[in-house]
Amino acid sequence: MKRMFNPWHTLAVLAVATTLAACEPSVPSPKLDGPAPAPAPAAGPGTEAVHGLGADAATVAASVAKADAPHGDGATQAAASPLAELRSYVGTYPSDSNVSFLEQGVLAERLKQLLGKDYPTLLANMRTVGPLTEDRGRWFITGNRPHEGGSEAAAIVVDAAQNAVRVWMLHEGATREFLDPQGVSVPWPQDVQTLMGNHAAAPKG
Repeated sequence: MKRMFNPWHTLAVLAVATTLAACEPSVPSPKLDGPAPAPAPAAGPGTEAVHGLGADAATVAASVAKADAPHGDGATQAAASPLAELRSYVGTYPSDSNVSFLEQGVLAERLKQLLGKDYPTLLANMRTVGPLTEDRGRWFITGNRPHEGGSEAAAIVVDAAQNAVRVWMLHEGATREFLDPQGVSVPWPQDVQTLMGNHAAAPKG
């Protein structure tokens, strides 16, 4: 005799199967803690050269900026020099002011230090002088001792851009040169070369 299935039994089996399927865990979807990060901005001009250098990038950028910075020219250096105050005396004689710039002021102090015991001789050889004159960014003055120009004379050249002073002095027929600081190049202006040439060409004895 064939076994007959109860319809209620079939419904119960289906209900159990459905319940078991609902209990199976599903694969969780990845959860984002916040909004997606925005894409990095494109490198602007001047940044590509240091891209990827990490901690060294700031150092490289600073070096590039320093290399591109303008450098001061001779006029700027001259304006910053302690000797720059002499510019106001260009075209004047030492005797034009109450105090000679050869005896007081920054130039006088430099001459005293440079010449030492020969400083009074320099002043004596500058009793008869021309004006302080500008030549190619330098200032110079020449002079001689009254009635002794053939054996007593002097010239002073100031190069403010190098903070330098050069002196030529003729004393008792012999010439000497002084330079401060040592090692700088301070050319003689043409008028000074003429003065020196006249002495060299003068008959001796």
